[in-house]
Amino acid sequence: MKTVYDVERDAEWVHDPLEPEFVSTFGDAVPAREFLDSGSFFPMRNVTGLSGDGGIGKTMLALQLAVATASTDLQWLGLDILRHGRVLFLSAEDDRDEVHIRLADICQAEGINLHSLDETLAFLHCAGHDVVLATEEKGRIKPTETFSRLRKACEKVRPKLLILDPSANLFQVNEINRNAAIGCIGLLRGLAIDFEMHVLLTAHPSLSGMNSGSGMSGSTGWNNAMRSRLYLTTKRNPNGGDEEEVDPEARYLTPKKSNYSKLGETIPLRWEDGRYVRADEERPFDGVTVQHLEQVRAAFRNGEYRYDERAGDWGGYLVAEIIDVDIGKGKLVRDLTKAEQAGRRKVRSIISAWMRSGQISIVERKDGRTGRETKFFRIG
Repeated sequence: MKTVYDVERDAEWVHDPLEPEFVSTFGDAVPAREFLDSGSFFPMRNVTGLSGDGGIGKTMLALQLAVATASTDLQWLGLDILRHGRVLFLSAEDDRDEVHIRLADICQAEGINLHSLDETLAFLHCAGHDVVLATEEKGRIKPTETFSRLRKACEKVRPKLLILDPSANLFQVNEINRNAAIGCIGLLRGLAIDFEMHVLLTAHPSLSGMNSGSGMSGSTGWNNAMRSRLYLTTKRNPNGGDEEEVDPEARYLTPKKSNYSKLGETIPLRWEDGRYVRADEERPFDGVTVQHLEQVRAAFRNGEYRYDERAGDWGGYLVAEIIDVDIGKGKLVRDLTKAEQAGRRKVRSIISAWMRSGQISIVERKDGRTGRETKFFRIG
């Protein structure tokens, strides 16, 4: 039985990271890695970065993760939450009213009462306030009084998940300084370890990070110090140029780093009922046969079908008719239903694939009716 002296001594003990520890102290039972979620995106006692251009939806995804974690049984983007519990969310951009509006939308869409989260979801409303957690002095990171207050807030809430939104408001450092980047993430990692929680840090990528598709900003030290990182974009291939069509309601969440699990595939998302949901991938060639292709080639060989989608005799209408897909023929784009929009994306994808394979192509010649140079479909 422990004496009062033993209890007091244990309470005063502080881990010394430079005190050698031999393997003999390790037990026979090997600890399992723990994650907040079933997708292994958020390793416990670690920091994950969520980057994306301004206004793309990072905060909304972070709020959805907060609601799912603070609830008793909700999923996040189709992934199970393995460590439901309290969440502390530091909001440095959205004010209290905006947070309230977004939370209400998420809860309504998920079919739960906002006040079912009364005891599990807490916010630090810091928009418009100085909320710098660390500064850089003579090449070293110095925690601020605000960081001390954040630690006290964690002591009070004891969260399973701490969300910090966004990093630009939190660290007054030279982001291209590798040591500064590692130091800032180190501070957050210390919190994650001390409170047995996960820390999610949102960030904006630099212009070069967006152009390259990496989603990074500043020194590689930020990426290296984090154990996992996610990148939210409007395109599946963010560095693929301007030829990829952008659906304003679609987003793509791509794992860019995962130290403790296999790097997963991109998750397609779609805006629905005030929040993002996981979208089933559209597979344009489902139900399309070689016979369909031959019918299209025969029609292009014997008739005139324009390449311009705005034309009444656009070749895409013929393709849609042959494969039996409704694309809202004759409608203005703004009047198309979601199903008709999906149908058009399917037809465009099929046409693009047939053109890449040389089954059909484009020829430019004078239109017999208008006398203008016009693009028409042809075979081969």
